[in-house]
Amino acid sequence: MQSVLALCAGASAFSLMAANLFLSTRPRMVEAAFGGLDRMYKAHKWIGISLLPLILFHKFVGMDLEGQIVASGLAKTAVDIAKIAFLVLVPLLLLSWIKRLPRMRRDLIPYHFWRLGHRLMGPVFIALALHQLFVTVPFNANSYASKYLNILALIGIASFLYTQFFAPFRPRRFTISNVEQHPAATIIDATPNRRGFKYLKPGAFAVISFAKKGLREPHPFTISRIGADGSIQFSIRALGDFTTRLRGALQAGDTMSIEAGYGGFDYQRGEQTQVWLAGGIGITPFLTFADSLTPDNTRNIMLVYCVSKAEEAVGLERLKAAEARTSGFKLHLHVSETDGRMDATKLAAAVPFEVGSADLWFCGPAPMRTAIIKDLGNSGKAPRSVHFEEFEFR
Repeated sequence: MQSVLALCAGASAFSLMAANLFLSTRPRMVEAAFGGLDRMYKAHKWIGISLLPLILFHKFVGMDLEGQIVASGLAKTAVDIAKIAFLVLVPLLLLSWIKRLPRMRRDLIPYHFWRLGHRLMGPVFIALALHQLFVTVPFNANSYASKYLNILALIGIASFLYTQFFAPFRPRRFTISNVEQHPAATIIDATPNRRGFKYLKPGAFAVISFAKKGLREPHPFTISRIGADGSIQFSIRALGDFTTRLRGALQAGDTMSIEAGYGGFDYQRGEQTQVWLAGGIGITPFLTFADSLTPDNTRNIMLVYCVSKAEEAVGLERLKAAEARTSGFKLHLHVSETDGRMDATKLAAAVPFEVGSADLWFCGPAPMRTAIIKDLGNSGKAPRSVHFEEFEFR
């Protein structure tokens, strides 16, 4: 029984590694099934976290195969490779676990170290694929289990090679036309060098990088404006090492790469009565939502925008313009410095209709979302449904 469990743990870990390598290619059909790039990244993160106990169980509980493993040739080499891969894999997985520890700073591990660790997962997976290919016991190479693992090996290796050699050609080149140093964000406007993206939906994600030292790593951000001419805007707050370097380093004329069209955060598939709740830089998807509203809008929408200080409000003129042209859209700016911390009671007071009769669309810090939704439920004012973006990707 011990050997069976150890075998299942090893096969499960190998399967999950293959799945994570596939998800790292950002397949659009699968992204839609997850409900957005943010959810797919969250699944990717938790799959990675779940690998560690499986790997440790497979390694230390072990398998009693009664001398079935060949002690020489390719089988022995495969076992030796797996031992080395284990020594590399465990520290890489610990990077994901460290970020989940209570009170641990989320920026403790610089992003470029975290990303390098993820890139090393590919070579480690290839080593483990060789291990499972040549160490065929307790089943032979013609068994269904062996064929299943071989298929996963091909998927994982192909996915890794794609991300390293083909994915870099997928983004489109844009030129930065303007950079604004807003008190709460760096606002970047960019125009396509050749062709932009058609049919971008309000609230869409993009994966971006810049042709500058220290800014070449691709990062996902919500688009804050979609121009009719193909231009795109991003409003990025300095929340980590990459976004901190970005502020002050960019200027008009710089080149950036954009891969856009991800995300499932779309108010247009919601109910007629909606509450939009934005916390800080979480206003970004709601800016494109508001831009898309026309005088013909029939929805009843209340946007509650929470900022620490009044000067930190981003895109306020656009929101007010949407309010002026669209009778069904209302804006409430909540400034914590003067109005106190936003909570369920203040939210219910700011909304001119029953929150319990509406959809709640949220983007902002997760603790804020959790507390408000819990308190709304406790007070009998739980929204009909809740839609939100995951704020943290790693």
